[in-house]
Amino acid sequence: MKRMLLPLLAILLAIPSLFAQGKVTLTGKVQKGHESDIFIATLPSLLYPEELRTIAKLQKGQFTLDIPVDKPVTVELVYGNESVPLYLEPGFDLTVSFTAGKMLKTLNYKGNGANENNYFALHTQRFDEEEDYQTLPDNVKLSEKEFLQFLEYRKEDQLAVFEKKVASKPVSDYFKELILAEIEYSYANDRLTFFDMRERMMLPARLTPSAAYFSFLDQLDLQQVASLESMTFPAFLRNYIIHLTREVQLNPTDKHYYKYAYDLVSQRLRGPSRGMAQAHVIRQSLQQGNVLHVPAMLQHYEKNTGNLLVHAALLRQYESHPGLGIGSPAPAFTLRSINGDTVALSDFKGKIVYLSFWRTDCGLCMVEQPHAQELGRKLQPYDVVMVNIGVDDNEQTWRSVVQSRGLGGVQLYLQGQGHEIARKYGLKDVPAYFLIDEAGTILSTKPRRPIDREAEKEILQHVLSNRASRK
Repeated sequence: MKRMLLPLLAILLAIPSLFAQGKVTLTGKVQKGHESDIFIATLPSLLYPEELRTIAKLQKGQFTLDIPVDKPVTVELVYGNESVPLYLEPGFDLTVSFTAGKMLKTLNYKGNGANENNYFALHTQRFDEEEDYQTLPDNVKLSEKEFLQFLEYRKEDQLAVFEKKVASKPVSDYFKELILAEIEYSYANDRLTFFDMRERMMLPARLTPSAAYFSFLDQLDLQQVASLESMTFPAFLRNYIIHLTREVQLNPTDKHYYKYAYDLVSQRLRGPSRGMAQAHVIRQSLQQGNVLHVPAMLQHYEKNTGNLLVHAALLRQYESHPGLGIGSPAPAFTLRSINGDTVALSDFKGKIVYLSFWRTDCGLCMVEQPHAQELGRKLQPYDVVMVNIGVDDNEQTWRSVVQSRGLGGVQLYLQGQGHEIARKYGLKDVPAYFLIDEAGTILSTKPRRPIDREAEKEILQHVLSNRASRK
């Protein structure tokens, strides 16, 4: 099972540990392995997306891990590029063995907590490897009715296997709740994203959800502790937020989108799931460079949610943001063009500016130049102007490439990526693109690239959305 985690942190973060008093001891043996260490990783959540590690060195394939645990929790046991979920409760004392390269198939636990984790390994293996359990690539091609029959079959089969296993090898009450929640939200997430999966696969037959298709969402209890801590719940909640915004026809290209989304989840959700959703929306806003409403959202989160640790983490992320984001003024510049004219950003007031930074020794930049030229021609009727800034260290090199390739449009020169203007735009690498509105305000820090077939459509959505919000 290959790892599907967010970027790792090698040491514990400044955020206080999720665990306090109590511990679990895990001793083990790895057969035919070559890695020097093994570790426990906390699963990223919508509140704490950073990963925390507890690491042990291997001595002749053997290891011992003392893991701080003060409540039931699901983590990951990671060896090389393999990982498996591991369920822990205070007081568990486990022994595990497995063969490297076949970790999931060969796992064997003994001791206090063995019943829970041997079942967990079986549950994970069936879900990951049995074709009858997979939505992709074949079951997503089914009709709505057939897909729902598949989900119901899978759910009933999982429940039947679980009941049979725990009848002969009892597990804790909390673990039962956790597995039942995992089964429930695996079903819910796949049902929720069925039509999106079909869109991503570009299937020829376009389906429209039946009137009652999403009614199952009303039956879910988003407040159960086991639900909140199941492995699938974060993915479900992310997709549920998208579903809620679509229901009220919020447009992701609208610069106020994340504020509207934050207000929506604040109204529609309650309890811990609301706090998780709010934190996720704030993080998404920062990741997408949309900082326009982040201060107001942070203030509301601190006052109404009361999770000071999460607020502090979000605040640090906001304060470390380079400052350039959706809704902020685009840094001004005045540069020399390929024709020798002086051109300023302010010259384009009243027009939408698709701004690009590029370099002649950047392979991707050169591949995208013809596409940028074509995109500029398509967008010209909509008062969108393509402004291209070359950041070569040598002006003559830039000038020769522009002239020899006949690159049209607005071609400007900026000496090097280290220039003050490049720093103001937070330029780390090229190509880099920005969309700026008629008043000189950032519409997007990450518009689609010219080579993307959807670039024209997305840019026009930004244009139309921005103009509608000004009315």
